[in-house]
Formats: sequence, structure tokens, C-alpha cells
Amino acid sequence: MQKRKWRVLIVDDEFRIGMLIKKLIRWDEFPLECADIVDNGESAFHIIKEQEPEIVITDIRMPKINGLDLICMTRELKKDIKFVVISGYKEFEYAHRALQYGVDDYLLKPINEDELNKVLKKICGQFELLEKETREKQELQETVAESKQIIRRDFLNNIIEQGGKSRVEDDRVPLEGEIYRGIDIKLDYVDYKKSDKKQDRITVGKVIEIVEGILNPAAEEVLICEKENLHIYCLFNYDNSRAKEIRGKINDILSEIQEYLLGFEQYEVTIGVGTERKEFAEISHSIKESNRAVLNRIKLGTGRLIYVDNIFSEKEAKNPVIRYKESFLASIESYGRENLELCINQIYSVFMMRDDIDFSSCYSVADELIEIFFESIDVQQEEVHQMVKDTKNSCQHCGSVLKLKNLLKSELGNYLDIAREAIETESSKPVRQAKQYIEEHYGEKIVLEDIAAVVELNPVYFSVLFKKETDMNFSAYLLNVRMEKAKEKLCTTNETIAAIGESVGYRDPRYFSQTFTKTVGVKPALYRKLHS
Repeated sequence: MQKRKWRVLIVDDEFRIGMLIKKLIRWDEFPLECADIVDNGESAFHIIKEQEPEIVITDIRMPKINGLDLICMTRELKKDIKFVVISGYKEFEYAHRALQYGVDDYLLKPINEDELNKVLKKICGQFELLEKETREKQELQETVAESKQIIRRDFLNNIIEQGGKSRVEDDRVPLEGEIYRGIDIKLDYVDYKKSDKKQDRITVGKVIEIVEGILNPAAEEVLICEKENLHIYCLFNYDNSRAKEIRGKINDILSEIQEYLLGFEQYEVTIGVGTERKEFAEISHSIKESNRAVLNRIKLGTGRLIYVDNIFSEKEAKNPVIRYKESFLASIESYGRENLELCINQIYSVFMMRDDIDFSSCYSVADELIEIFFESIDVQQEEVHQMVKDTKNSCQHCGSVLKLKNLLKSELGNYLDIAREAIETESSKPVRQAKQYIEEHYGEKIVLEDIAAVVELNPVYFSVLFKKETDMNFSAYLLNVRMEKAKEKLCTTNETIAAIGESVGYRDPRYFSQTFTKTVGVKPALYRKLHS
């Protein structure tokens, strides 16, 4: 598809300068084309009315109609045209006045090619951004037009999912009031482990009923949707004359929900309130603000209204994860729970010691730590996604920094212990296999290298691992097994000492007798006599 081109009208009382301007413009770099070149304001105004070019580059001093008059007359026609004014140093004051008429830029003569093209590049960028926004707006209009019923049901949910990335405007969406406002009603579990999905559905339904019952008489329209982790978003609009009344209604919502929740022990409620917005396209901003406000309950406390206006929005703590990430990773690698907990304490000390920042980032820091943890720990891949989700969800129900910090230490610490135990169990497996092999083949010739080959480990590594697991080296363990088997045979059979020695791996009877005497403390014959 051919890219759209915007038309440029050049106006200068010296036609040769107009031609020079045209020559200086790098037409191949921008989606621009020349509409015309004229030498007076009267002709320029006629072209503006008839052809409506998007950009006008005009001199100030011209016969018949000067540049400033041309701009004023165009503005009276409500033409949305970008003006670039050209003036000499003597007309600098005129150029300054021109800015008051809403011109987009001005250039001094003699015209510099780079400056001219820099201005045009900026204007093209503005056009492209506006065109993108218009296109997004049109696409959304086409989507919402498909079904008013679907719009009514899903409109708020779509705004939240978009995260404010798209500007939303459509006169078919049923919102008619002058002011738009969003609130985020957050229900927190007192104990996440005691969550009850069935009770959640009943409670959320009652909360929605309360909100609609209070707001419907005062608001023009009320849209509500539930999101993950018991966030209940509400978008409503109302006339300016009812702004004070609406503020009281929001207080009533909190009071009535709290009264309803007195019958339950598992929930706490907090409401975040976004700012009033008069532009429909800014709805998503109020929704996002309400969420940011309710997240600040982690510092300001639960069970209250939190207006985003009362949050320190300009002061943001530096991400503490960056500073302690290496220590955090090292604690995971070494399976050191104590060091892991120390790192979490250090990371959240940034928030514990401040009062003048936006605390909503406490939760994003927790999410980042959880991601780092499960990317680093040795866990079955199919289990990771659910572990990450469950841990993040638990964090979203923490109403204080201390509670969030302790939950992270507990949950991640427990996972670390489980992973360490799994590693230790896995490392002891070769030793168990070696013991089993010895039990079955003690009467045969056995050397360390043979056992290492059986368990598929390097002989040196196997020797160290065996010593660590059994507290004795391999040869001592083998000797102990053989002597125990010999003692058992001496007491329970009538076999000769030579035969018993051979059965436990000693072909030389004399060597067997010497080894037995040295290990047990008495000769084989005496041992049999003492224990028969």
C-alpha cells in the first residue's frame, strides 16, 4: 500500500526564494509533496481554502495579505494546518508574535537546509503519530460497533487490559456524563491459604451489588468488572454538579462493604480512587491511577480509601533488586536459606525506611524476585509456571511491607529447602547403588574403579561422594561388609574357615585369617568357638 503524502504550500514574495526552499527540502526522505509555490498571501489563502494543504511554509512580509494575517484568517476557518514562518532578523519580533497564533515553528533567513528539514521531520512525526492514533481510534470504533451488548459488558475490561496504551473514544459507548472516574476495590485474604473460590464468587457478587446500588442513582453510567486476585474495577461518569455527592457515595461504598464483611473473617477491603477526568480518551488513566492508589495500601494501610492525589507520584525509589541481585543469586546457587532471607530483608529495607515514595512498586519488586528465583532454581520445568503464579498471587494479598517480606522469605525459603533436599537425595543415589552392588557381589573381586563404572561416575568424584555419604572410605566399607558376612557364616554354618574366607572374597586363607583377626580382634576359629 502506497504511503500517504502530506502537501506543502510554499509562500514567499520572492518567487526565487520559494523555489530555493523547495530545492532545500529533502522530498525523498519524507512523505511530503509540493502543493504549490506562490508569491503573495492572497493566492496562498485561496489555495488553503480550496486544496487544504497540511503544511504551509510562509514569509511574514508579503503584499496584499501578510504572513500573520494569513495565519489568522486560516485559523478563523478552523483549518488544522501546520504553519512554519520564515523571517529575517529585522522581523524577529513578528516571528515571535506569530508563535502566539499557533504556528509550529519559525526559521530565520538565510534558510539553513538542515534546520528546515529538521522542522519538517518533526511535523511529519506529529502527523504520523496523529494518524496512528486516528487509525487505532477507527479500529476500536469498528470493533465496538459490532455489538453494543458486548461493548457494555466488556468495555471496562478492555480498557484495563490495554493498560492505557490506546486512546479510546466512541460516541456509541454508553457514557454520557461530564466527568469520568475509576475506582479499584481490592479484597485481600487475611490468610491466603484459606482462600475459598466459592465464597469469593458470592462476596464479589455482593460487592458489585453494593456498588451499583449506591452509584446508580447519582451516576449516568456504571461499569464494573472483576480481575485477578479480587480486584473489582468500577468506571462511572457523572455531571459536574454531582462531583461532591459522588465523593460521598465512594465513602458510602467502603462503609457498606466493610459492614457486609463483618460476617467474614477472611477478607479485608481497600478502595483506590483515580482522578476525575473530563476527556473520554483519558478513562484508562483514571483506572490505572485507582490501581496504583490501592497498591499503596502496603504502606498506608488496608480498610480505607486511598486517593491517588495523596500519593507521592514524583518520587520513585530506585529498584533495590539491582543492588542485591548478585547476592540473591548466590544464595540460591548455594541453597542458603539464611542468606536468601537476608537479601530479601535488605531489598525491602528501602521501602521500610521511606515515607515519601510511591509504594506500588513493592509488588513489582516481589514479582521480579520470584521470576529470578524460579529461573535460577533447579525445578521441573512443567512445575515452574504454576509455582510462579501461586507465589505471585499470594503476594498480591499482602497488605503491608512486613507481611509481603515475610511471605517471600517463607515461600521462597521453603522452595529452596525442597530443592536442596532433592539435590541431596539425587547425590546419594549413586552411593545407594554402590552399597546394593557390594551387598550382592561382596564375594567377588571388587575395586573402586569397577563400582564407579557401575554408577557411571568418575572414580575420584565417586570416592569423595561415598566418603561424604557414609563417613568412611570405600575400601573400609567393603572390608566391614565382608567381615560382617564372615562373622555371620562362622556362627551359622559348619563351613571351613578357608571356605568362608573364599565366600567373602579372600582366596588366600592365611590372608583372610590375618585380616579377620586385625579387624575383629580375635582369630576366626576363636570367634566361632565364642559365638557358637
